[in-house]
Amino acid sequence: MANAPVPAQPPVEKPAQQWELAAQWAQGWRVLKVAASVAVVIAFLMVIGQAYLFYRLFDDLHPVAGFVYIVALTAALAWLVARPVAAFLSMPVAARPPDILIDPKAPDPKAIAARLGYDVRYLKMLAANPEVQAERAAIEDAIAKGKALAARAGRAKPEEALALSLELQTFERAHIEALLVPLDRRVNQIIHAEAVGVGVATAISMNGTVDAFIVLWRNANLVARVSRIYFGRPHLMGSLRILRDVAAIVVAARALEDVTDLTGEVVGSLLGRMGGLIAGPVMDGGINAMMTLKLGYLAKRRCRSFKGWTAVQAAAISEGALQEVKAESGSVITDLLKRVGGLTTHASRATERVMAGSRSTWELIRSWFGGGRMAGGA
Repeated sequence: MANAPVPAQPPVEKPAQQWELAAQWAQGWRVLKVAASVAVVIAFLMVIGQAYLFYRLFDDLHPVAGFVYIVALTAALAWLVARPVAAFLSMPVAARPPDILIDPKAPDPKAIAARLGYDVRYLKMLAANPEVQAERAAIEDAIAKGKALAARAGRAKPEEALALSLELQTFERAHIEALLVPLDRRVNQIIHAEAVGVGVATAISMNGTVDAFIVLWRNANLVARVSRIYFGRPHLMGSLRILRDVAAIVVAARALEDVTDLTGEVVGSLLGRMGGLIAGPVMDGGINAMMTLKLGYLAKRRCRSFKGWTAVQAAAISEGALQEVKAESGSVITDLLKRVGGLTTHASRATERVMAGSRSTWELIRSWFGGGRMAGGA
């Protein structure tokens, strides 16, 4: 009996070749981000530890004075920092935006249905928000319309997808974005006020450790207020990223003291004592205000949580937050200068030169938050 022919084996597909250098760079970048986060946390704990080191000064005066100082400091931290952080974490987790990109030219009905399912969940979250209870009936009506539109999208044929995509955009503008506009306006006002407050307080303060605590308190309070207005916070990793950003700018506020002290000495040698006394602190307050603006707008985007967080969308959202900072920065610095007051013409010009010369510092601080690709999938 002749041997049956053995069927030929299908050719083994070779895995797609990966550029080794690119793979090593991607792995190294992940390690670098983790290491940077750990370094920020360690530095943040060191800033906290500096305040407790003052205990020795009071204890040398009298043990009771040292004990009273520790109790007062711990109580202040619990009230000013731990309380708003706990309030932030107690907010319900917002509906997580799906990673859905709808092609405007050839939309997929299934993607439209999935997006509408998310819209309904988001509307249910809005219905529980105390800030929009006056619109409760309209929200319930929008939920019913969203469910009906999602059901239609689930049964739709490909040729109906384009019309459904337009209906989706109209639905989101009329029933979701319209409800968010007043909340966005309130949040923007709060972010502006907190940025000016941080700038003024740190410009007046003459101690870097005090600056760090002011920044910590005001920014922890800021994210808590933003989350309360939107009645939601990101998922666990998004929340940790917000708290990490708070820690990062606290460390930056403490580190900036040496920079602004040096700036004050240089400007003072050129323009006299008044120029040096004013330019350095105003630069310090201005940069702290800009960092607070950036943190506030990122917290707004994450707590608002209506846009998706794909890599492309995250980069666009981060860039949008940066544009908001740029648009608002002039108004914040103007309010800061008005509040600080007493600037002479020469000192004002010196401050402008200092702020212009500090762009590299601001770019470095931006990179701590991810720069132009800030959201990083948060």
